[in-house]
Amino acid sequence: SGRPPLGRLPYCKLEHSMMHILATALSGTTRPSNRVGGSPLIPLSDPRNAQRAGPEQIHLTGASVDSIHVTWSDNDTSTAPSVVEVRAVSDAASWTAVPGPSGSVYSALQAADACPGGYTDPSCIYTSSVLHSVQLTQLEPATKYEYRVRSAAGKVQERSSRSLRFTTPPAAGSPAVRFGVVADLGQTTNSSATVAGLQQAAEDGSIDAILLGGDLSYADGDHRRWDSYARLFEGLWAGVPVAHVGGNHEVSSGGENWLGDSRRD
Repeated sequence: SGRPPLGRLPYCKLEHSMMHILATALSGTTRPSNRVGGSPLIPLSDPRNAQRAGPEQIHLTGASVDSIHVTWSDNDTSTAPSVVEVRAVSDAASWTAVPGPSGSVYSALQAADACPGGYTDPSCIYTSSVLHSVQLTQLEPATKYEYRVRSAAGKVQERSSRSLRFTTPPAAGSPAVRFGVVADLGQTTNSSATVAGLQQAAEDGSIDAILLGGDLSYADGDHRRWDSYARLFEGLWAGVPVAHVGGNHEVSSGGENWLGDSRRD
């Protein structure tokens, strides 16, 4: 699409950059989680993975003290311009509409493990819903905002106040910035418990942002798994800024070649 990926560092800088970020984050107080080993994959048939009408898969990336990207999917076929309406929680009477580029779709041949029929089987060609992304700018640091997304026929997605609010990170020079740090997340029952813990920490005000050290959805060429990943954990991704890098599961596993990741950043 020509648009640089948002919230993702260049692959050539992954190891150095992420190790520097983690070293900085971990130099303060840490509360590591217990590793509990492998667990069952959450099936695509799980009710949480059902496609919803209107905007869904809402997530926040590329945050700084004064800007953030809001990205989402809409199953409407229109590629009309994307709009995010935002206001500071302390100024609840005034919404500001921030326009973005038109939504886009992409198609990909599913990996053989996901669809053995190959390119001669039309069902093996995945086509995404319409993907939208808007950058919010001129935000204030350490400020709580309320937002809602609008696309296609003007539908507005308003979930609970928890899931569609975020707080910008503290300004430079603040005494502390608190991170939730996670990697190799995937879509298992353990993943779900990990995300629930991070979501609780965010609701408690214990973390300001999340660092995700690669290997996100474990889609591995099954692009339906990018949709399910975003649906399963939207409650967290829609309320906490995330900075993530890619790993081998975004680069090479199942022929991913950054496609599923970069189109949703």
